[in-house]
Amino acid sequence: MTDGFITVDGLRLHYQRWGAADAPPNVVLVHGLGSTSHIWDLVAPQLAEQFAVVALDQRGHGESDQPDTGYDFATIVADLAGFLDALDVRRPALVVGHSWGASVVLHFGVTHPDLTAGVVLLDGGTSSPGERWDWDQTLARLTPPDIDGRTWDSLRQRMTSTNGLYSDPRVAAIGRSLFRFDDEGRLYRRLTIPNHLRILRSLWEQRPAELLPRLECPLLVLPARQASDAPEMADIKAVNVQHALDLQPQARARWFEDTIHDVPLQRPDELSAELLAFAEEVHAASPSTPSGM
Repeated sequence: MTDGFITVDGLRLHYQRWGAADAPPNVVLVHGLGSTSHIWDLVAPQLAEQFAVVALDQRGHGESDQPDTGYDFATIVADLAGFLDALDVRRPALVVGHSWGASVVLHFGVTHPDLTAGVVLLDGGTSSPGERWDWDQTLARLTPPDIDGRTWDSLRQRMTSTNGLYSDPRVAAIGRSLFRFDDEGRLYRRLTIPNHLRILRSLWEQRPAELLPRLECPLLVLPARQASDAPEMADIKAVNVQHALDLQPQARARWFEDTIHDVPLQRPDELSAELLAFAEEVHAASPSTPSGM
């Protein structure tokens, strides 16, 4: 893995890259809201055995710049297109998005069909909070807690008590990437809460059902669920996934059972296998797109 920075329209974007350093990436990984490119650290090396892989920190996230504007989908998608242009990606790539990132790559696939060999929606991208809640309800349910000023040890202890994955040092390192730390070891969100809410508003306004029929490439939908999910929410999710399949004839779905939202952390090997198979399929259908190795 190598990492670096690219400037797109004055915005400095951080990225990680796996596979052949001299090959334009043909698998692009896009993280979710409040996350970073490191969410892919357990998956990307497996993909890089066959493909050139890249993941960026989207604006406001990770080590990328944190402007107070530009969190609408049009601007976020323009960031991604400019990023790939700066990496000299001219052939269609498989674009994979997790959570909010799934919504981003759905928009990207619709607006940049010439650069999109296939789209993967990983536990996101099939619905909008605005389809079931008004804005005040959305804020009440989805505004993140203010944890700035806490120590990593106290936060990790809390995270481990609710999610045993964070006892794994590799997952803990990925968790640390979400924060910056002061000289006394106190943590602060890389994505500020105001910018988080700007993205949330864009998600609330989005309507995936208007985008899905316009997608021209193969689509793989990878939702996750657990037996402990609230029945009402589980039913809504299942309906939304089926609706996506009904709207997009080139789509298929595979459920990750007994799996939390952060699929790349809990099921990296299974996820990598699904993505490798789909990447081989879509790139075989695009003869002009060579492998990255």
